[in-house]
Amino acid sequence: MNPIIDFKNLSVVYNPGKTNEVWALRKITGEIYPQEYIIFFGPSGCGKSTLLYAIAGLENLTEGSVNVFGKNLKNFTPKERQSYHCSSVGMIFQSYYLVPALTVRDNILLPQMFAGENSINRFKKAQQLMERFNIAHLANRKPAKLSGGQQQRVAIARALINDPPIILADEPVGNLDSASAQNVIDLLSEINEKDKKTIILVTHDPRRLHLANRVIYMEDGLLTRTVVNPNKTNKFLAGSQTISDLDKLAQIYPYLSESQLRAKLILNHFLLPYGIEIQQKIEAVINKYLLKKINEIELLKALDESPINLYSQKAKDLVRKIIPLVQEMEKMESEKHLTATPVEEKAAIIRRYLLDNFSGHISLEQIQKMEEIIIQRLTGRVDKENLEKLLDLPLRQGGSGLDKRTARRFVRQIEVILMKS
Repeated sequence: MNPIIDFKNLSVVYNPGKTNEVWALRKITGEIYPQEYIIFFGPSGCGKSTLLYAIAGLENLTEGSVNVFGKNLKNFTPKERQSYHCSSVGMIFQSYYLVPALTVRDNILLPQMFAGENSINRFKKAQQLMERFNIAHLANRKPAKLSGGQQQRVAIARALINDPPIILADEPVGNLDSASAQNVIDLLSEINEKDKKTIILVTHDPRRLHLANRVIYMEDGLLTRTVVNPNKTNKFLAGSQTISDLDKLAQIYPYLSESQLRAKLILNHFLLPYGIEIQQKIEAVINKYLLKKINEIELLKALDESPINLYSQKAKDLVRKIIPLVQEMEKMESEKHLTATPVEEKAAIIRRYLLDNFSGHISLEQIQKMEEIIIQRLTGRVDKENLEKLLDLPLRQGGSGLDKRTARRFVRQIEVILMKS
């Protein structure tokens, strides 16, 4: 079966090209299938809400695409976008966003009015939802007279009234007490299992992770890993539900860093006979080694001496096992993430300097091409005259597509920087 949502090379950049540029999302790719319960998990500011709003069609993309039902949201006409928001996705927000002047019933009815549903049908649907969520007795009250939990149940009913196949929930229990929060979380599970809706929940609370078919971990605008829940069947991922030991540990310790998880993995492979207290001390030493805070000699010494006291031979055996594992992990990591060379870093600094005072519009593709051209100048592959030509040349001809005046000004600034270097 085809995914209901897929996003490819998705980037969202604020203030692109400038010193204060912020990458909310960095070239991320993923798929979500019908009726899945997906959680975007990570610390505040990691990009999970930005990804949710991109799927909702409420975020301007810098690069890449979001496809829902096989259609690129970027290509939607205004009418198609309105229809998408009205009938394809239902949004639940942390702050409820109920209309203060409207009653509970009218807040729930609002999407039906925009959809053009006749009054008899829409009142019937609203009544059914109010009864289901135990808010029928509040039908004529205004939001200000409701508790937080009641307001969120009204918001859920509003999100469901047009029967959208996708429900997007952005930290929906962030403002609720524990009892009300659990009630809302239970409703989302019910909507997924009973109503067969695709649920995408944004949260930083690890207590919710067991609910999802898959948890997508995020950090600094990147998807760092995707973990399949072995306790929930996922028919769309049949044949690919093998979960690594690292992923299993990530479920148990969602806030641990990658190096801390690896340290724990090594510990579990070799040190299970030891007590918890000793395991934790050994784990801390391995983590220091992974972070390169200690070398191999210091690693051996720390394992051999107090307070761990593994004894010399046991410590040597353990170090002999740890080192090849760490080397293999580092090799895998270096293949995943290519680090910038000093020349690339210098080109990025120059590019940001040039664009800080540039008031015109420039695309991400132009910014990337501009850096490539600056690298060519830094490495002597082009001279001053050809630098100006390349900056001025259209993108389709291999240039960065700047106008002549801007290209000439940038060349003067670059040459001054090179003379001072």
